[in-house]
Amino acid sequence: MSVKIRMRRMGKKKKPFYRLVAADSRMARDGRFIEMLGHYDPLTDPEDVKLDYDKIFKWLDRGAELSDNVSSLFRRVGLLERWRLLKEGVKITELDAVIQLRREKQPARKPKAEEPKKAEGEPKEGEPEKEKETKKSVKTEEVEKVDAEDEKEGEKETEKVKAGEEKKVEIKEIDDKLSETTEDSEKLSEDKDEKKES
Repeated sequence: MSVKIRMRRMGKKKKPFYRLVAADSRMARDGRFIEMLGHYDPLTDPEDVKLDYDKIFKWLDRGAELSDNVSSLFRRVGLLERWRLLKEGVKITELDAVIQLRREKQPARKPKAEEPKKAEGEPKEGEPEKEKETKKSVKTEEVEKVDAEDEKEGEKETEKVKAGEEKKVEIKEIDDKLSETTEDSEKLSEDKDEKKES
């Protein structure tokens, strides 16, 4: 029996909240479960997440697998980072201090809106003039290659269209011949009927 930590959907129609449970992987999503590990409400602002860390760590230690949604939730909450540190041998009492030190060491990320936008041809700061010129020439060469490829594809498409039109003309000619032969055969059958009657 493999145990999975996953979400069990609860709540009303269009107003879900989820219980995090340890369940047999063969059971239905909202079916039987072994133990409740917390809950998650995505509709509140901010999202309401209550987790029982001791129970979760117990199941992870026993080899329980995480569903995709649960693993992304644990990553956002920081539980997976805590779990990795515990496996490395950090004591539970020192976890918060170690996590704080790690976050301080990481460089601060600027939001994308604050970063200055640069044009494609502009080089980065501190680059020599020669590198600037080579970058521009490389980009223009790439653009020319792409344009040449587009022209070739356009020519191929026009050739296909022309070939299709020729086929249509041939098909119309064949249809005309068939209709003529059917008309001829009808006339012959009518002539035979008239001869028989007379």
